Amino acid sequence: MILKKERKISVDKIVKRINNRNYGKNLFLFVMGMLICSIAINIFFNPNNIILCGTTGLATLLNNYINIDFSLMVFVIYSVILVLSFGICGIYYGKRIFLGSIFFPIFIKATSIIRKVILLDNISLLFLVIIGSALYGIGYGIIKKSGFCMGGFEALYEIIDKKTKFSYEKVRMICNIFMLFICVFVFGIDKMIYSTIALYIYLTVSDRIMIGISRNKAFYIITKNPLDVKEYITNNLKYTVTIVNARGGYSDKKKKMLLCVIPTVDYIKLKEVIKKIDSSAFFLVTDTYEIVGLNKTIN
Repeated sequence: MILKKERKISVDKIVKRINNRNYGKNLFLFVMGMLICSIAINIFFNPNNIILCGTTGLATLLNNYINIDFSLMVFVIYSVILVLSFGICGIYYGKRIFLGSIFFPIFIKATSIIRKVILLDNISLLFLVIIGSALYGIGYGIIKKSGFCMGGFEALYEIIDKKTKFSYEKVRMICNIFMLFICVFVFGIDKMIYSTIALYIYLTVSDRIMIGISRNKAFYIITKNPLDVKEYITNNLKYTVTIVNARGGYSDKKKKMLLCVIPTVDYIKLKEVIKKIDSSAFFLVTDTYEIVGLNKTIN
């Protein structure tokens, strides 16, 4: 009750203001992401029967038995899931995935002409898979960064995540494994292996596009000699340290925890010095992708 009385800023209004301010930029990113993904599908994956799982993966599998245009097959799957989204999650969620559900199949159809212009028949399939996966990962990462949703299986994963106890990642993993398993019987084990490589590369690249590449490490250090460690970080490495009061969960003893963020190039130095100062020190190291609020910029 106290928190409700003291809260003066409406979080919903802040989120709405940010979304409105960035709408044009995010829409442009969304369109560019869909364009890049559709080009990767038409040049590298669809002609070689490589599945990326999800909606296009299912369309590729079904297209082997139902001889209709690939983009039409994608549109049918997207449309079915769009109708389900409206029925299960309501108008607001349906509107959120409407753009992707309608325009991504159109992009796939529009970019299919590229296959007639660019011929890659004499190039190693593994090389095509690597390049295509990286390109698709860039497009998919841009889409996720825009905040828009492509619809299709992405929407299906979100619906199951909201309505059941299964998390988004777990549902996606189960669907991916199932499709790769089916791929063995439809296209053979070699195409399944290539599809697995493609899936790994594009997911890895898309994560890097969304959150960037970590150039810094965050250290959480508990040691018997906190002042010595602090002195090394501030005097030798020239970075600031935050001292946090902590308490052992088992021993219930009060301790000092040092928190600092340093460039990755200094990671080995600090790790070795901590071990020399206190061989029994406990420290946790994590990747850091963005630092906000420090009075010293870490490049």
